[in-house]
Amino acid sequence: MKEISLYIHIPFCIQKCSYCNFYSIPYDAKLTENYIRSLTKEISQYKNRNNTLTSIYLGGGTPSILSFAHLLSLFSAINDTFSTPPNIEVTIEANPATITKEVAQNWKILGINRVSIGVQSFNDDELKILGRIHSKKEIRPAIEMVRDNCTENISIDLMYGIPGQTHETWMKSLQKVIELKPKHISSYCLSLEKGTPLFDEQEQYTFPSEDVQKEMYFRMLSFLEINGFFQYEISNFSKKGYGSQHNISCWKGKEYIGCGAAAHSFYDMTRRENIPDVHRYITYMQNDQSVCKTKKVISEREFISDMIFLGLRLSRGVSLSYLKKEFGFDVTAEYSETINKFSKLGYLTIENDHLKLTKKALFVSDEILSEFV
Repeated sequence: MKEISLYIHIPFCIQKCSYCNFYSIPYDAKLTENYIRSLTKEISQYKNRNNTLTSIYLGGGTPSILSFAHLLSLFSAINDTFSTPPNIEVTIEANPATITKEVAQNWKILGINRVSIGVQSFNDDELKILGRIHSKKEIRPAIEMVRDNCTENISIDLMYGIPGQTHETWMKSLQKVIELKPKHISSYCLSLEKGTPLFDEQEQYTFPSEDVQKEMYFRMLSFLEINGFFQYEISNFSKKGYGSQHNISCWKGKEYIGCGAAAHSFYDMTRRENIPDVHRYITYMQNDQSVCKTKKVISEREFISDMIFLGLRLSRGVSLSYLKKEFGFDVTAEYSETINKFSKLGYLTIENDHLKLTKKALFVSDEILSEFV
């Protein structure tokens, strides 16, 4: 049996956020019904392949707007297609405005045991700039409903670098998160992406400078550590035993299947991307056509580069002996120039057989990681 992760893309949103460049479209009841029917058909195509799931992740978009009936159809198809061991991590992404007591109870019935809530900020002005549909007053009730009726394994997303954000408002958001006692926190710097309203309207706003963003990041590191959160990845922090198993698996280069419009897969040393168009996706699935937009078989050398690139995101870094034993690949020899350069700058180090980023490097990690691609 091959162990894999499963990602399901739900591309529907009540309202698209101003910064979001992920594929999503406005929610439509009939379109959603047809999409779910097509999704279950795509999932079923993996039947009889002897795959055992290690995690399930429903992302989007806003998966929390799906009805119980739609989710039941999806999980029925998943359980009919894959071997699903008891108590595997099952995550759903959610917007606070879409969470009710009944919704949370239904998630528990379906076996969802981890909820990732897109809070982003506890400041209404910042939420408005981001185009979020919830207000700060909706956050606590939503989290309490999930904890009381579904699971205590709650992850909260926060964002810094928002226009008008100050050290004061940032630290206030962090304090509010701690008060809500989540098991996991993901925090990302706002990125301006072409094609998004915030990118097009950026001249209307005053963004925190790069130096301020950097200080926000390192203040967060210290604050979360003091409050018992372990940084296991550049942007992810958890209480002991609550790291995202789905994401950790991907960062370790494990295989995963992605179903739905715009979903990505890495399976049988092949990277696949589905067509990023709900209407075409539905039509193709109904007509038994392939929904794969691109497909690329990667070489062992590319796979090793990916393992290094992704593995360096993890706090523990990349095991040098593992790559040497499994692939005969000597990281220190192959990347000696890069390692020496960044080691001298204090950005890379080797500890206990692991190549890893230093704390100093975390805010400028993209520049460093790109040299291992």
